[in-house]
Amino acid sequence: MITAVSQVMSDVRPAGKKPVILVVEDEPDERFLASEMLEETGFEVIEAETAERALAILNDRGEDVAVVFSDVRTPGTIGGFELARIIGVTWPRIRILLTSGDASDQPSDLRISATFIPKPWRAPEILEWLEEAARHHGGAAEE
Repeated sequence: MITAVSQVMSDVRPAGKKPVILVVEDEPDERFLASEMLEETGFEVIEAETAERALAILNDRGEDVAVVFSDVRTPGTIGGFELARIIGVTWPRIRILLTSGDASDQPSDLRISATFIPKPWRAPEILEWLEEAARHHGGAAEE
């Protein structure tokens, strides 16, 4: 399934530099699956197991990252919603996709631009959103 989706999505991506997606997920298997799916589709993937690690990566490579794809529940002192708020203030051009398998995790109080997709998510849904976000990042004017 991923291969078929990968082929379709890579056919619509213009040649050039790969969009960079930062995947923030503490569960190794889920992080691996998301990263594999994205790499097979033509994205460059950076992985982080905590929001704190994601912020360290963004401090180093924030100008390269198009999208942060993060679980809401991450270990450490910063969760996914707080990570999204920090990114929205510090790196406003980065698009944010949050996900959670817990029905009580609702982004109703999220005051920045982020998209929430509940788990279990489907690969085509995620890839379509990420393709659009990467296109927006590539063509967005810096403010």
